[in-house]
Amino acid sequence: MERQVGIGSAAAALEPYLKAKPEVTWADITYVKAGGLIEKIPLPGRVGGTLRGFLQSTAALRSGPYDALFFLTHNPAVLQQRALARTPTLLWTDVTPALLDAQADQYAHAVDKSRLARFAKQGLVKRTFQRAKLCVGWSEWARGSFIEHYGVPRERTAVVPPGIDLTRWRIPEDRARRGLPRLLFVGGDFERKGGKLLLKVFREHLRDKCELDVVTRDPLAEERGVKVHRGLMAGGAELLSLYSGASVFVLPTRGDCFSIASLEAMAMGLPVVVCDVGGISEIVEQSQTGYLIKPDDGGALREALESLIGDDERRLALGQRGRQRVEQHFNASSNANELLALLNQIARENRP
Repeated sequence: MERQVGIGSAAAALEPYLKAKPEVTWADITYVKAGGLIEKIPLPGRVGGTLRGFLQSTAALRSGPYDALFFLTHNPAVLQQRALARTPTLLWTDVTPALLDAQADQYAHAVDKSRLARFAKQGLVKRTFQRAKLCVGWSEWARGSFIEHYGVPRERTAVVPPGIDLTRWRIPEDRARRGLPRLLFVGGDFERKGGKLLLKVFREHLRDKCELDVVTRDPLAEERGVKVHRGLMAGGAELLSLYSGASVFVLPTRGDCFSIASLEAMAMGLPVVVCDVGGISEIVEQSQTGYLIKPDDGGALREALESLIGDDERRLALGQRGRQRVEQHFNASSNANELLALLNQIARENRP
């Protein structure tokens, strides 16, 4: 299980359900070890993290043998080709390298300039996807890439989205009795997540109509109507409190693969305003649980927010439908069971 950023949130939601199963061996892939020898060596780029991840996954595989392997995401699997060849493997991921390269500008993601390097990496990733018994995307957007970009037969693909722990993320009982509406933005990468556009719209049109809470890791000064929160843990009590106190969740993201933050907001009964990028259109039902807008469209962002800020009943109705959608499609307990069922399926198919 990769434990980084949004991927880590998906792992954390599965953790209590999968660890409770006696047949499951759980291993975290953090790409770092405090005080480790590798971490003390000045290695270029991501070499140190890649090496640490390889050692972590190798240590987990040595405690086998296993009937099936599960990787979140494909990254730890790329350097474990022998394991993939020996044991039926399920890869579960939000994005493929091909899709990520298409958003390289938004992610400040460097695409290899060397054709030879690109060819080698693409070949290794393609082998990884093709060797896996089952490639499972968080969305149909990701599933389509397995087929189109990597030649995986459709029958060896599936979709299981990440889930939310609905015992922790709940609609607060007193939301209907709140005063001035509060907007909530949660995005570590402030610029990529559309924070600059949101601030512009807020300053020019919304400052006297609502307040804004910003959760980010980037430096940002507070101003009238804007409160900045840093260092909050994913799923922590402080973050839950902000979701509970919010009226609308807004994420005008310029580049994204999925949006667990939007799922968390919907689980808390919040209408969401988010950009239609990556697989996000498979989360939000337009005008039913929130609004999908185009990236960098300040006019659409203002219109969507003003329609919600000025209509208490509409906010509550969209929030209720959002909660129902998460219960039906993004429940961590149900989705953990679905992933386990797929693992058991590929394990059974491999037995003599």
